[in-house]
Amino acid sequence: MTRFVLAAALLSYALTSVALSADAPPVYVKILIPDDPGAPVVEGDSTVVESWIIKCIDKEQRQSKFRAVTGWVRLVEEPFDATPVWRGATLDGVGVCPVSADVFERKDGQIKITLQGWTPGGARATVTLQDEPGSREVVPVTEAKTKHGVPHVAIFIGLYEKRSD
Repeated sequence: MTRFVLAAALLSYALTSVALSADAPPVYVKILIPDDPGAPVVEGDSTVVESWIIKCIDKEQRQSKFRAVTGWVRLVEEPFDATPVWRGATLDGVGVCPVSADVFERKDGQIKITLQGWTPGGARATVTLQDEPGSREVVPVTEAKTKHGVPHVAIFIGLYEKRSD
């Protein structure tokens, strides 16, 4: 009986340690714009648009000519601290404001992410999805429409990571 209690206590301690050492899964976002070859807005070599993103956009708009203006940007989850995602550019002759993102809420197995920017008035995209690794979503930012189409935001939840402290 003593061995059983000791084993149960050790197992409980081990499981608690593992649970406390893992952070919530990281959240990544990528900004896509309708393709305009005359607009040099790509930051670095981040032009890859994954096939699942194009499939999501094709389902809603039948457009597949998009390009990523950012790579995958990991969101910082600090209260009252949004993550800068894109510094903006000039599209269709109009200045595009920087875009930032925030993990607005994370509870009950759901995560709510807001992105704001694109226009001086602050076009906004809000996404709610399952808070589990592998969840992903692509949403249009209709308030930021240009003559070439509507920008989109892709959101992806990565794998759990262990803390380094």
